[in-house]
Amino acid sequence: MDILIHIKGEHEEFKKLMNKITESKTKDKNKLFKELYAKIYGHHYAEENILFPVVKGIVNEENKEIVKEMIEEHNLAIYQFNIVEITSVEDETWNAKFEVLKELIELHMREEEKDLIPLARKVLSKEQVENLFDEFESLHEYKMKEKLKELK
Repeated sequence: MDILIHIKGEHEEFKKLMNKITESKTKDKNKLFKELYAKIYGHHYAEENILFPVVKGIVNEENKEIVKEMIEEHNLAIYQFNIVEITSVEDETWNAKFEVLKELIELHMREEEKDLIPLARKVLSKEQVENLFDEFESLHEYKMKEKLKELK
């Protein structure tokens, strides 16, 4: 499987889940939010440990900044995830905090699809793109399950 196509597919899944959270009633929000947090946590962790180092090791200094920016955006998203997580869904600010998180994630996904994925497609061979998938998916699943246990 092509890791870059897979990442874009996961982005679509995240968008749908975020919209479901926005539209859901209070009792479902927390469960759906934890699912989103775990999935994105695993996704980010796998990107940072599987895809990003390979791309960063190949590109010139200017393009290394794209990878560094992606990591910083991950850090911002995790910070906001933590803010939302410690806020009760009954709190009147929960929806506003979640909307800020949603905007951060949507911006990050757009930038990743506009900048990082084309860069990776340019510098990685077809074989690399396919070989990275299994390791990415395995690490993603492991970290997602680990985060789900932590959030229970």
